[in-house]
Amino acid sequence: CSLLNEVVPANTDKDPAELLSMLNTRLVTTLHQQGRKKGGGDGMDIALCRIDRKNREILFAGAFRPLYCLHHGELSVINGDRRSLGGAHQELDRKYTCHRLAYSPGDRIYLFSDGYVDQFGGPERKRFMTSRLHTLITKNQHLPLKEQAIVLDRAFLDWKGAAEQVDDICMLGLAV
Repeated sequence: CSLLNEVVPANTDKDPAELLSMLNTRLVTTLHQQGRKKGGGDGMDIALCRIDRKNREILFAGAFRPLYCLHHGELSVINGDRRSLGGAHQELDRKYTCHRLAYSPGDRIYLFSDGYVDQFGGPERKRFMTSRLHTLITKNQHLPLKEQAIVLDRAFLDWKGAAEQVDDICMLGLAV
C-alpha cells in the first residue's frame, strides 16, 4: 500500500503497465527478493486502471487479476498478465501489458481481489468461481451499483455460510 501511494501519484504520466513494472521493481528491491529462486517471499496480484475521459478509453494492466467490462450489456473479461508483483522470481525489470478499451457512457467496469471467487462454500464446499460471478454481474447489471454491491455481498455471504473466510475480499465497480 505504501509503495502504491508513493509510486502512482509521482508518476501520473505513466500508463498502468508501466506503473506495475515500477511497483514490481520497488517491491523486489524493498523486500530484497532479487536472485532468490525459492521462497522468494511476498508478492502481490493487482488490477490497475486509468479512465481517460478525454479519449473515452480505459487503460488497464493486471498482475494475475482481470478487469470485467460491461459494454452495451455484454460482459467481457480482459485478463491481466500471468505474473505477480514481487514474489519468487528473479526478474527485477518485469514488463506488463497495457490494454486499451474504448468505452461508452454508462459502461461499467469491475476490479476485484481473488478472495471473492476463491471462497469455499455452497452445499459441496467448493470455490465460488468466476462463472458464478459472471452470472451475478450479468443478471444484475440493470441495478444501480449500490444495489449491485448489496446483491454481491449477500451472494458471497450466502455462499460462504458458516465456512471460514479464506482471503481478503475487495471488489470495485465503476460506471464510466
